[in-house]
Amino acid sequence: MKNFYPNVSELLAFTSSAKYLNFSRASRELGLTPSAVSRQVGALEAQFGVQLFIRDGRHLALTPPGLRYLERVSGALRDIGNASLELMSAAGQSDLLTIASVPTFTTKWLIPRLPGFLSSTSGITISFARHLAHGDAFPLDLDAAIRYGDGRWDGVVSDYIDGRKFLLVCAPDYLSQRPMRCPQDAAGAARLLHAQAGRVWGQWAETYGVCNINALAGPRFEQYSVLIQAAQAGLGLALIPEFLVRDDLATGKLVEPLSAPIDVEQGHYLCYLPERMESKPSLKHFREWMLSQV
Repeated sequence: MKNFYPNVSELLAFTSSAKYLNFSRASRELGLTPSAVSRQVGALEAQFGVQLFIRDGRHLALTPPGLRYLERVSGALRDIGNASLELMSAAGQSDLLTIASVPTFTTKWLIPRLPGFLSSTSGITISFARHLAHGDAFPLDLDAAIRYGDGRWDGVVSDYIDGRKFLLVCAPDYLSQRPMRCPQDAAGAARLLHAQAGRVWGQWAETYGVCNINALAGPRFEQYSVLIQAAQAGLGLALIPEFLVRDDLATGKLVEPLSAPIDVEQGHYLCYLPERMESKPSLKHFREWMLSQV
């Protein structure tokens, strides 16, 4: 019977090459030579008789079968890695917490505070899983997730953490080219939107009595990190949760053209299954720590 199970080294070579679309960058991640990574990918292609990449000099492009294969095996490799971490943690009497968190919250809020949490406890290892998209169900193997929304997700408990206060911000150069004297000046300005906070401009306009504004017009961004970069580049005005732009305002990368904050219903929430909270003391400790930070 033909063996349909490639070795893990070949799969890692394939997924790393797919991430960077470059054998040299994949080799640095894996600690191998570029030729070794190329040979492992070639062995995978030869085993199944399917071309995974189109090779154009140093550049790679996934073929349609390669893209489909990547979608199927990347999650399985991540699960194997997490299972191995859990096994190692059990052997060392360490408690593994698997957390999914939206990217901008992770880098702006969680990571800077995380050393404080880890120093306050012992024997807890944190593993970060892929963040949950807006409509994703809560996986049973996940301990907790930090999600952005209104706090209402089926089957989970949601504790508000931060993000309801929005500030109006833009780049200094943008403000120098388009001075703002009152909120009404925003009606004719370029505006940037977050895909999951599409109503915030309408609420802002209503709060400050701005007329003749198309609150849904403007480029949309899936992540606040990209929206912040767009604002820094001078592409327009943005309404962004205050805690995400606090450092950028302090360093002058962004400015407030007007003092016009707004409070909205949406924010960042810590979500978890109630039965997991009851059975896992480390999760309870993590929740208590997060709430203490706000």
